[in-house]
Amino acid sequence: MTVGGVMFKALVRGSLFGLMGLCANVGSAAAADPFILTTETAQFTSSFALRYWYGLGNTSKDLYGFTRNDLVSRLTYSGMQSHSLEMVARVDHSSGLFWKGYAGGGLLTQGNLQDEDFPPDTTPYSSTNSTLQNQSLGYISFDFGGALLRGSDFRIDGFVGYHYLHARMKAFGCQQTAANPDICTGGIPTSVAVIVEDDTWQGVRVGLNADIPLADRWRFDLEAAWLPYVWFSGTDNHLLRPDLPFPTFQDGHGWGYQLEGLLSYQVDDSISVGLGGRYWHMESSGDAHFEMFGGSPQPIDFKTNIYGVFVQGSYRFGPF
Repeated sequence: MTVGGVMFKALVRGSLFGLMGLCANVGSAAAADPFILTTETAQFTSSFALRYWYGLGNTSKDLYGFTRNDLVSRLTYSGMQSHSLEMVARVDHSSGLFWKGYAGGGLLTQGNLQDEDFPPDTTPYSSTNSTLQNQSLGYISFDFGGALLRGSDFRIDGFVGYHYLHARMKAFGCQQTAANPDICTGGIPTSVAVIVEDDTWQGVRVGLNADIPLADRWRFDLEAAWLPYVWFSGTDNHLLRPDLPFPTFQDGHGWGYQLEGLLSYQVDDSISVGLGGRYWHMESSGDAHFEMFGGSPQPIDFKTNIYGVFVQGSYRFGPF
């Protein structure tokens, strides 16, 4: 056998022993950890914000006779202003799932109540004005969802959630502005409370949210939610009517929508400030319950709108 042949056999033998050793090492590692593919560790990020919301709004309700062809009365609460403080939170998972919500409350200030009564139930036509004072507003909303489309610096989300809104409106004084001589005759001073309306709205939210980068550190966040099912419940207390000595209960079901946009500036990786706006609309059809006064339920329709602007400061935590 030549010297070359001996060297070739030695090289082959060494290679085989080396390959066997490598396989043994891999086998022992696999026995210790059967998952040979590494996965990215799941991470959470969260953000918290404080807002001041200045809003405008109006609420109206139409009360009918036995059918909606007979309009008996209409109350329109208009020109209301709201001042609310709001807390906002959002928690995101690296999978794209998230939870978000906000809660706030404050004061409803100013405003006017127009109380109309129509022939033939009230003849002649009556229209009175009252001022709105000592009112309040509270609300909460939370959503669960996931990313539908994600990029390196943008995302589009879908979500479902719940919304709650409570408003307390209180009217003072009464001045007749039409020709009816029997309602608010001589006028009632604004120091006297005449009507208290307590309304609660609850709704299911289904919506989309888009977070889009703009130039430099600017971002734009846009949200649209459809409320396919809304529950309404409330009470109407005509304080000066002896024929209605207790609050009248009202309820109904309906729909609504909510729109919100936020332009924010990223001060650093954690802190941002922003300016936004929102619009809420909800309406329902149901009944006013006069059974406790010896009457029967009468159809009633409600509508409410709240809109305005807010400023916010936000802080981002994570990833964890």
